[in-house]
Amino acid sequence: MKKKNLIFALALLIGGVSAALMMNACDKDTNCYVQVSVVDETSNKPLKNAFVKIDIDSSYVKAEGYTDVAGLFNATFTAPAIFNVNATYEDGYDSVYTRDTYICYRKGSNTVRLKEGDTVYSTVVITKDIYREYRN
Repeated sequence: MKKKNLIFALALLIGGVSAALMMNACDKDTNCYVQVSVVDETSNKPLKNAFVKIDIDSSYVKAEGYTDVAGLFNATFTAPAIFNVNATYEDGYDSVYTRDTYICYRKGSNTVRLKEGDTVYSTVVITKDIYREYRN
């Protein structure tokens, strides 16, 4: 009789511990977080209002938006992955030599590998090279 009670108590203990472990596993944060910092190559200062695009390739964008006043952009994903991080920063307009208007911008890129339950930090350096694009 004592042996049966001991086996029953042991089974209850193991069952209780297993249930508690499974409940904790269900509460585990499985999201992946990324914080992108965009900085200027020349001054090394953060750039606010830089456009950030996080994608696998240019046709499959996962997140995009503008950096805040601290030069940061945050995004949350539901699964780990490796993404491209591209940022552009508009430097104004140019119509000096033609009647057409061109937008002047600078850009930078990086890659990021997301980890389940973690925040990954990525810095994109905006180069000093200026690009021009025609705008109507």
